[in-house]
Amino acid sequence: MTDASDAGWSIIVTAVEDWDPATSITEQQHQLVHCMSGTFKGATQHWSVSEKEAFPIIKAVTDLDYLLIRSKGFRLYSDHRNLIFIFAPGDEIKKHVRGKLQRWSLKLNELRYTIEHISGEDNVWADMASRWACIELPRETTTVKRWQTQDTHVQ
Repeated sequence: MTDASDAGWSIIVTAVEDWDPATSITEQQHQLVHCMSGTFKGATQHWSVSEKEAFPIIKAVTDLDYLLIRSKGFRLYSDHRNLIFIFAPGDEIKKHVRGKLQRWSLKLNELRYTIEHISGEDNVWADMASRWACIELPRETTTVKRWQTQDTHVQ
């Protein structure tokens, strides 16, 4: 499962021992395998929503390929519906996909996977992790903490 917010991204990799195709993703018995998140910095802050939502998918298949490459393939879940079409497995390149998203789509086509939509409400773990790295302490809290470490009476 992947997600992106305006400022950050996340990847949640789970394993389901006894996958039941008749059971929804939220009802499967997931075991956490890997969790990764980060923030968009520099030029990446100005990416489109689709590029930001696509980035954690490409990050996962690049950095976590040892977890994802399986004989039966793997499942991708995204709450960004456009990616379901852009990254749908297949030999053809979608005509409207250009630039970065096209290169990323080609990279994904090398792998065996399915991509499915997950509602934003059901993508709670990836959503939370995409915002986790973006949380900054209020300046006042940082100042108080510094005073506490410097003042021997408070320590």
